[in-house]
Amino acid sequence: MGTCTTPLRTVMGASGLPARIERLRQRALDGSDTPVGYRALAYCQAAIESRGRPLIIRRAAGLARTLAIFPAAIADDELIVGTHLFGERSGVDAAFDFPEFASHLFERPADALRAALGQTTLSSEERGQILAYEGRAHELVGFDPSAPAPPDPVALALRAEVLFGWGSCVNHSVRDYAKVLRCGFLAIAQQIDERLASLRMESPDDIAQYSFLRAASTIAHAAAGLGTRYAECARRFAADCADEGRRKELLHAADVCDQVPARPARTLREAVQALWFAHTITCCEDHINANSIGRLDQILQPYYAADLAAGRITEEEAVELLMLLNLKLYRDYDVQQAILGGRRPDGSDATCDMTYLCLEATRRLGLVRCLSIRLHRGTPRELLDRATDLLAEGGGIPFFFNDEAIIPALMDKGVAREDAHDYAVIGCVEITIPGKTNPHAVSHQINLAKCLELALHSGLDPRTGLQAGPRTGLLEDHASVDDLWRAYTTQVEHFARCGAFVSNAGEMQQEHDFPLPYQSILTEACIDRGRDITSGGALYNYHSCSAIGVPNVGDSFAALEALVFGDRQVSPRELRQTLLGDFEGAESLRQMLLRWSAKYGNDEEAPDRWAARAAQHYCETLSQFTTVRGGGFHAHLFSFVWHIDPFGRTTGALPEGRKAGQPLAYSLSPTQGRDEKGITGLMASLSKIPHHLAAASSSAIIELTPSFFEGDGRETFVSLLRTAVERGIGQMQFNVVTAERLRKAQEDPERYGNIVVRVSGFSQRFSLLGRDMQDHIIARAKHSN
Repeated sequence: MGTCTTPLRTVMGASGLPARIERLRQRALDGSDTPVGYRALAYCQAAIESRGRPLIIRRAAGLARTLAIFPAAIADDELIVGTHLFGERSGVDAAFDFPEFASHLFERPADALRAALGQTTLSSEERGQILAYEGRAHELVGFDPSAPAPPDPVALALRAEVLFGWGSCVNHSVRDYAKVLRCGFLAIAQQIDERLASLRMESPDDIAQYSFLRAASTIAHAAAGLGTRYAECARRFAADCADEGRRKELLHAADVCDQVPARPARTLREAVQALWFAHTITCCEDHINANSIGRLDQILQPYYAADLAAGRITEEEAVELLMLLNLKLYRDYDVQQAILGGRRPDGSDATCDMTYLCLEATRRLGLVRCLSIRLHRGTPRELLDRATDLLAEGGGIPFFFNDEAIIPALMDKGVAREDAHDYAVIGCVEITIPGKTNPHAVSHQINLAKCLELALHSGLDPRTGLQAGPRTGLLEDHASVDDLWRAYTTQVEHFARCGAFVSNAGEMQQEHDFPLPYQSILTEACIDRGRDITSGGALYNYHSCSAIGVPNVGDSFAALEALVFGDRQVSPRELRQTLLGDFEGAESLRQMLLRWSAKYGNDEEAPDRWAARAAQHYCETLSQFTTVRGGGFHAHLFSFVWHIDPFGRTTGALPEGRKAGQPLAYSLSPTQGRDEKGITGLMASLSKIPHHLAAASSSAIIELTPSFFEGDGRETFVSLLRTAVERGIGQMQFNVVTAERLRKAQEDPERYGNIVVRVSGFSQRFSLLGRDMQDHIIARAKHSN
């Protein structure tokens, strides 16, 4: 069968968008009502029928059955067909379709399960089959009785909430979607079956591979059949369609689905459809959250170039296809990251036609999609200009990653040069090598500000009364700021070791509890090694771990150096007692700490030096540890929303003047309102942080008012980006909105409901955020110069 050349049927709407895009856009904003219960039904049936077989076989059977029984339907206006393979419906517990995550529903008594079933689209017979699974959700996850219980220091650290973590790689990935487009699932299945046939029954080394490869084969064959189901659906709908234009569209969709994802994509339309099908299977295995797309422009460029050369597509049609893909991916909370630009594996600039088309599709659609851009010294001026224009419209996209910092950091961690040049981003800011890595993103999180608090009180946590950390002396026991620094680093190193335990124990547990055979078939080396990604199948295995509170540590040590150990304006004992009392009756002392000592974010020597020192110490401490698979630990200088809860909530008063329970600084951004010397001072402070040591990424949100981009502002911003790249700043996100407008949105969410802000590695409508997060964003400084 030749490639189909039927053009898109485009009728323009009143907004200037194609009319079909207008209607689909509104449908996306209204929220979808995907059929609920079919994934749960499939996994329950498969678990019962395959009881007694290895867990990976049971999970593969559940995924394959979901692909076979989920109702294939095509909505009006759709050209890219298919939907997520699990339910989304108001009134139904979000975890319902994932029994392995929903023990609160599936363990006895069955009242909650019956209530959820009443909201599904399942038949009474199908509901009965799920009810028969009551009390057996554990059959979809394993249990390793030899899993290590946390030793006392780790248990204390977790109770005091100095750190937390999981060590798993669930729903944080960038899979090798390019392989699906290039090969198709039938060829992948053939590769697996040939590998399976090559195993020797008498070889001890081969025994462990049988279960994985059988599971992988089951999934690959089932994935190849997904397009066939939608092709049949499209032809059924076409037979009943009175509109000749729509009938032709449905028949074209059928032809596309006959080809993909079973066979290689030949056109951009087929490539986008295959990519979407492959992504829906990803999310069916372990949910949508932070399963990301990767280098979208690099994945799709060959198909667009071939279509263009053959006269099969126009630029406008390509943009429309990208808008259709964006609408499929759209979520209110969206961390299905796509990244553009950067360098090719050979080091040359990767900017291409598709880079600009992806930006244009995002701009025209007017919906915030999680989109970022890789920058380097050779990034074309046109890309900087186009990115600036999109950013100036608000919504916090795109955000920017610096190849000049991230690529060397990855290479220092043992990633091959060509692979380091091909990095992509998971979710918010987490770095991975697409289709080659088990990165264990945000594997554990440590509160550096809490480590400082413990250092002031000899390891005692004032909030809980626990002796959470080592006894390193009280603040008044230290003769100098350097002595206190040693106490602080002792605390950090202790809790970093606890964090390494949490991460490694979590990785060991996941191998038994939650294999990921679909992710594995789209991860290089897993098939050749015959090992699931959770069992060490990936080419690269490492843990990415977050340090939170770096700016707070910098500001606190600057205040201690200047006012306690320097000018002696307050005694160490007086300050410690004041901190224990949360500055009660000591507002004048608090103001002195706030106002008389320099703050990070203003190009001030002392706080910037201490912040950089804290970041470097954490990165170097983490680099000493080894993972279960012999890999390393990579540092995130990134806080997500944990700087508010739990870490802001559980951290007491600090020498910087911060009161107990207040939010910590977001990632490497200054504490709210403390950057008072404009964007130049802020960027200078950021540039002093050793971003090149943070192989898992650094992060900063920078607040700009819309007026920043007036007049010569766009030119200034482009220069700012160039300077940031040259000075090694690893990652930047920008909010473009005024505090006044946000206050109005807080007071009148209905009227201002569509304001989108950068939250913490992701953008979301302001009206959907909790009050604490809204207040936090409003409090962050806004730069107009």
